[in-house]
Amino acid sequence: MMKLFFFTPAIICLLLSACASVDVNEPRPYAGYFEQKKLTAPAPKSFDVCRGYGCASRDRVSLSSAEWGKATAPLRQTITNAPAERAAIAKSIGLMERVVGQKTGTAVDVAGTYDTLGPYQLDCVDESTNATVYLAMMEEAGLFKFHKTTRPTARVPIFVAQGPHQTAALIEIKTGARYAADSWFHDNGHPAEIVPMGEWKMGWTPQGD
Repeated sequence: MMKLFFFTPAIICLLLSACASVDVNEPRPYAGYFEQKKLTAPAPKSFDVCRGYGCASRDRVSLSSAEWGKATAPLRQTITNAPAERAAIAKSIGLMERVVGQKTGTAVDVAGTYDTLGPYQLDCVDESTNATVYLAMMEEAGLFKFHKTTRPTARVPIFVAQGPHQTAALIEIKTGARYAADSWFHDNGHPAEIVPMGEWKMGWTPQGD
């Protein structure tokens, strides 16, 4: 599927800040990003999500215990290593999108940014912000053993033959390795793509895209 890329003020600002190093011991490294976006500290009973390109519109969402449990079910299985946890995180991001999409109208969101237009579509700023909200709630709920959530990261277009792009991000606690958790490449509800950050920054896309 052809992806169209456009510079937006939100992305341009992120290009200057997203490469800052993050200490694995830093508590809630995503908190400053939430403050920048004027998002409240998220909890399953009350959290904000973005839509409409560059977080132009926001919706306050509340999940029931059953909805939260269903969305995070992959992380409640027996997980014994970091790769297995990343696979479970990817599935849970997709499940969160399904639950939230039914409440906000974003169930109609399609892959990429401008293949379909409208207030219920998401660009990479919306996607990465929402994924970071979901990751932060999962981490706060004690569902991560091997990772922590960090602030979104952008890749600089001068390094790849693409436009600017932004992703949610994770840090593996034991190794300090950073991973992109990118939900932008697929339609709403699809598991996120979690790949090493170095590969992602060099223009990684899913095979066939």
